[in-house]
Amino acid sequence: MIKPDIILCDILAHEMGLDASRVVVYDQNFKPPKDDDIYIIISFSYSHIIASTNRYNALTGQEKKSVSKADSFNVEIASKNTDAKYRKEEIIMALTSTYSEQKQEENQIKISRNSRILDLSYIDGGSSLHRYRIPVIINSMSTKNDIVEYFDKYRTPEEEIT
Repeated sequence: MIKPDIILCDILAHEMGLDASRVVVYDQNFKPPKDDDIYIIISFSYSHIIASTNRYNALTGQEKKSVSKADSFNVEIASKNTDAKYRKEEIIMALTSTYSEQKQEENQIKISRNSRILDLSYIDGGSSLHRYRIPVIINSMSTKNDIVEYFDKYRTPEEEIT
């Protein structure tokens, strides 16, 4: 099963030289690090279904179901010092890197980005946290195979006379 958010975490950690624990998928139980260094949170935003198909193979008795989709994720980079402010563009560079292209080909996905970097620093008020959001779209396909039991022999109906 393809996990686009995990692949995105791997690409960002690798390309930005961050420890894997500093690039996480959003979880409501996540506690931000107490130090000043950068951390990145990947959160799911929405999914746009492009196509859905069901194919039956009579020879194998299997049904192959697939969904082609464009998932939108938010990449948020934050730090208490100015590192996030000055390194936010590295996320864009990471997404277009050779390593990223190799990971996309390996997992049969396509990562594209929105052209905006949003400043969310104001959300935390006086805590002076530098926080930026970069929307990212990942095109992928999910598939599932099931054994199908077709019923081609029917019981003779019973009649009840009262």
